[in-house]
Amino acid sequence: MMRSKYLALAMPFLLTACFSESDNKPNLITPEISTQTDPVPNVALTEIKTPQQTIYQPGQPITLDYSISSELLDTQNIGVTFMAIARDKVAQLETEDKPEGFNLGVHHITQLESGSQSFTATLMFPNEQIPSGEYVIAAYVDSAKLITDEANLDDNRSRGHDSNDFVTYAQITIDSSHYHDFVLDRATVGDGFAMFPEFGTRDAESEGNPTQMRSDIIGHIDASKFGNTVNSADVTAEIIIEDQAYTAHFWQEGQDHYAEKMRITFAQFEQSHYFPYDIAVNGALLHKIRQAYDVNSSENAFDIRFTLHDTSEFDEADTSNNSFTLNVPYSLYQDTTPNDDVLAKHNLPTHTDSANRSARSLPNDDLAFTLSQQTSEQFILLDLFSNTYGDKSKVAVVPSFLSLIILKATEGGYAWASSGGGFDLYMFDDSVDLFSAGASGVADGANGTVSYSMGVSLLGKSLISESDSVTALDESYTHDWSEEQKLFSTTFTIAIVPVSVSAGIKGEVGVGAELKYEDQRFSIGGDILTASLDAYATAGIDLLIASGGIGIDFLIISETLSATAYTDISKAISDSEITYGIDVSNHMKAIEGELYLWVKYPGYEFCCSFPTKTATKTLYDTGALYNKTWQMLDYSDSFKF
Repeated sequence: MMRSKYLALAMPFLLTACFSESDNKPNLITPEISTQTDPVPNVALTEIKTPQQTIYQPGQPITLDYSISSELLDTQNIGVTFMAIARDKVAQLETEDKPEGFNLGVHHITQLESGSQSFTATLMFPNEQIPSGEYVIAAYVDSAKLITDEANLDDNRSRGHDSNDFVTYAQITIDSSHYHDFVLDRATVGDGFAMFPEFGTRDAESEGNPTQMRSDIIGHIDASKFGNTVNSADVTAEIIIEDQAYTAHFWQEGQDHYAEKMRITFAQFEQSHYFPYDIAVNGALLHKIRQAYDVNSSENAFDIRFTLHDTSEFDEADTSNNSFTLNVPYSLYQDTTPNDDVLAKHNLPTHTDSANRSARSLPNDDLAFTLSQQTSEQFILLDLFSNTYGDKSKVAVVPSFLSLIILKATEGGYAWASSGGGFDLYMFDDSVDLFSAGASGVADGANGTVSYSMGVSLLGKSLISESDSVTALDESYTHDWSEEQKLFSTTFTIAIVPVSVSAGIKGEVGVGAELKYEDQRFSIGGDILTASLDAYATAGIDLLIASGGIGIDFLIISETLSATAYTDISKAISDSEITYGIDVSNHMKAIEGELYLWVKYPGYEFCCSFPTKTATKTLYDTGALYNKTWQMLDYSDSFKF
């Protein structure tokens, strides 16, 4: 078409004779015919840099810098496949259907841009028998063939080895002797805050393993392991106060006690794994924490140093990456009655007397304390527990429980008993108030009545809301919920494929409470909150050439909070005495199972075409460390005034 166009323009000149004035001889003028052509879209691999480290072993990660050039293309989600092959066999990349190489993985380019672009790919030598020797690493740009009608496919690949040109290859050496390395990638504490008791029955002298069942610090670590011969390691934790390190203790799953080390086991070598932990401190360490606390400072904190310990017979490749130090702000809880925000969260009535409210607000969602306070005019018994289980960027649940008794020396006696619980659910850094339930009663001997309240809400909607003042009460409340709810959505990229995920919960949540008031004795009891919830998710593929889905066998939480409480003001006038009792027990199992995404997409490596390749992204693969039953409160006594 281009050539015909220029010939048509030239013909009038070729057929016209031009004569000079001197000799009247014809002089033909031949026009220049342009050879310019329209540019055609193209992408090319231009360089792979040989890394500074040149000796590698099977199962070891490698980081490569490489460059490409692109013209007239703005394609998204391009894959660049890398392969290691013995240098004396590099010709097989062009001549053999199945070259004797080793796939190192795919690097994802989100968006092509015009001109030259440079990238850094983090890849992995497979845990296979790779013969020792000299190797080259080659690459192929657009390994899934998303670009159509490309001008030149030959420059997509590493090339030029036949002329000893290795600009588009990285040159390395494989040493097939043993290799393994543990890496502690990061550590978190709940929502980043810890609380410890300032006073009470908790001992401050004992050493060694803590004897209590209740956690002081909950969180998780992310760790990686490279190499295929060692799969387990031990983790220790030290709390560092004023430059002194003190041993913290981990809950031992299935053994119902705390110990100095936690064993972690990796299921796969090529990914970072999530490991939850439950830490308690013994009495001596609690004493140090209290001593270091400055009540006048808002910046009280200590460091937790987590360390991975290789217990194998082999030498670890690099031990400098086995520790992670985390700074944790903390507080000591003091003489504090719950503020209105805390009570409202549990569907409990808020204070009407501002004198009973503390000016000091409670810090954040991660709280755990028991308060017992008595004066000649008032007695308070409070238990408040809340913590984050899981990783909020993936799946996490924040259960919270409250039990409260307040007794006052008023005419005829005054007693307030309350109990409640709730769940906040996090997925993909978004949250929802899943479920809450609470019951409360205020017995007033002056007028012989009880004011009671019962509240239940699901996903922010009130299901039960009842309150009244009566002279007698005998009520039972139940509510059960069981269905699937899609609550969250996000997008993950796996290899080169965007995957849209919708997620939520399925399972059962229930509440059961009995409220009674008879002969000036008020009681509240039952399974205040029960739940058995699994994660529920679906996946959609945003790239038309790919297919995929989600694999999920994942428990969010299994929970039962049982609470009974009573107050008896019948002897307030005759004996100036109010009797009371409270019993709170909890069984919780949280964050257990496997949650992963997978995709199948076309893959092309040099001469080789694969109809589908499979890639996975694991969000969770963990056992339930949080699997405990403990007595949170067990008190019965009398308040005399």
